[in-house]
Amino acid sequence: MHTDSRLSWLRLARLPGVGPVLIKRLLTHFHTPDAILTAHPSALSVVEDIGTLRANKIAANAAATQKLAEEELAKIDADGITLLTPDHPDFPPGLRNIPDPPIVLYVRGQILPSDALAIGIVGARECSMYGREQAHRFAAQLAQSGLTIVSGGARGIDTAAHNAALQVKARTLVIQGCGLRHTYPPENKALYQRIINENAGAIISELPLDTPPTADNFPTRNRIIAPLSLGILVVEANLRSGSLITARLAADDYGREVFAIPGPITSSASAGTHHLIKTAAAHLVDSPDDILANLGEAGQLLQQNQKNGGESLAADRRSTLAPPSTSVASVAKSSVAQFTATQQKILTALESADKNGEGGLTIDDILERTALPPSVIMAELTLLQIQSAIIRLPANRFAKKSV
Repeated sequence: MHTDSRLSWLRLARLPGVGPVLIKRLLTHFHTPDAILTAHPSALSVVEDIGTLRANKIAANAAATQKLAEEELAKIDADGITLLTPDHPDFPPGLRNIPDPPIVLYVRGQILPSDALAIGIVGARECSMYGREQAHRFAAQLAQSGLTIVSGGARGIDTAAHNAALQVKARTLVIQGCGLRHTYPPENKALYQRIINENAGAIISELPLDTPPTADNFPTRNRIIAPLSLGILVVEANLRSGSLITARLAADDYGREVFAIPGPITSSASAGTHHLIKTAAAHLVDSPDDILANLGEAGQLLQQNQKNGGESLAADRRSTLAPPSTSVASVAKSSVAQFTATQQKILTALESADKNGEGGLTIDDILERTALPPSVIMAELTLLQIQSAIIRLPANRFAKKSV
């Protein structure tokens, strides 16, 4: 009998009639996929919004997911894909705390802990030359400062942002709206291959490998772009653009900062970004420094990194969070004589947990004890790791490093 734990998560992802929100509620109640898959309908029905009919359907279909999961797992292994599940230490922390997290993530390439310092860049597929130039300019400079560029791989603005990150030898994550056995758009095949070959990021999807790119898939993948990022930059978008969905999710559901670049007032391609600015749903930005200035203490340190040689920083971040010989580590130690108030608050919580023998804290634990926004916690944990002040433990827990 196959005992690979990935099978249980794949089976959970294939359950008909339940999506990410209900799966999260079931996991909160039952704790493990196996407990859900083997639960009696009466036990399932007590979970909020499950009810008797849905509980019976889950129980009746649970066994049928075994074969589907085994077939999918064989493809995953044959293609050299990494399957990240919520209990995996490399599952992105930003996705753990949202109401509708992906049940699994298919990853070609590698997601690094340093990718928690990221900016999402989105915009129109049918963009103008102005939009393409601004996407490239902002992405390149933000990547040089130390931010990973996250986008959806679509034509236009997304592609310009990914290419800019590669050009400055930084990192970029592509969130696909199809399975990883498809390349969408097809002309980006070489771009995606460069990301993998140069160890410059990852191609990511929550969808089964053979899922084709359909219009219904793209709005849902936006909910992954937003929480993976400290903020979202909308470069160019009309009033019906899916980028506005990403911006709304970022601000309203995930507490992220939203930024928008103004365009020519006569351009319909910029009508959406102008709407975000006029309604105060986004910060108007005309330079990458405007974005860093609105990312709190993490942004301030990144600005300092940029002044002290951001190009070497981008190269250092490609490999690991182990303290590099220059850039992030040296800047962190030289520019911050003491930990900031926010960092000290996190360190105090970790120190208290250590004294109580708790074996480290999760991001949820830190959020509860510090009342800091999740995006701030993720950024500061990354910086504290770079400064060798804390260590990351198994099960995505963090502890203060002993002196």
